[in-house]
Amino acid sequence: MASERELIGRCLSGDRAAFDEIVRRYQDSLFRHLLRLAGSHEQAEDLCQDAFVRFYRALPSFDGTRAIAPFLFKIATNLWRDGRRPRLTLVGEEEMEFLAASRRPDQDILDHLEREAILRALRGLRPEYREALSLRYDQELTYREIGEIMEASPGTVATWLSRGLEALRQALEVCAKEAAR
Repeated sequence: MASERELIGRCLSGDRAAFDEIVRRYQDSLFRHLLRLAGSHEQAEDLCQDAFVRFYRALPSFDGTRAIAPFLFKIATNLWRDGRRPRLTLVGEEEMEFLAASRRPDQDILDHLEREAILRALRGLRPEYREALSLRYDQELTYREIGEIMEASPGTVATWLSRGLEALRQALEVCAKEAAR
């Protein structure tokens, strides 16, 4: 498997297969991230495609010593921010199925219901909390990488994550109380 640095070099020399490999490596995780942000399968697909196009165009100025993921996710997150509406679309059944399938296929119905409750709770969070949580826990990026993507200091990222987790916990408590009724 080629290193990221090799792939970037090959892309810059016009190797289409190298770019296809980058897309293959990152499309699922980028799509999941955008789906959590946008809440719409169609919007996430469009944003994902746009992000890869912009990434390709930005390759000549890309610092090949850095990782691809933070750069690509920053492009995608900025595209979402630029086009987002004040009220986000709800995640539909098709998106729920994609998210469920993209995780562990052996999960039982209780895990599915838990994921559904988490997605509902995530939709209620402030956008910066949702972005930070997705980048940290779905994409496993560092605070520094998240800060680069979100144009914030690692300390601010830590604050957003802390506040986002607390807001998520409170929202899930409300969901649990409603389910118990």
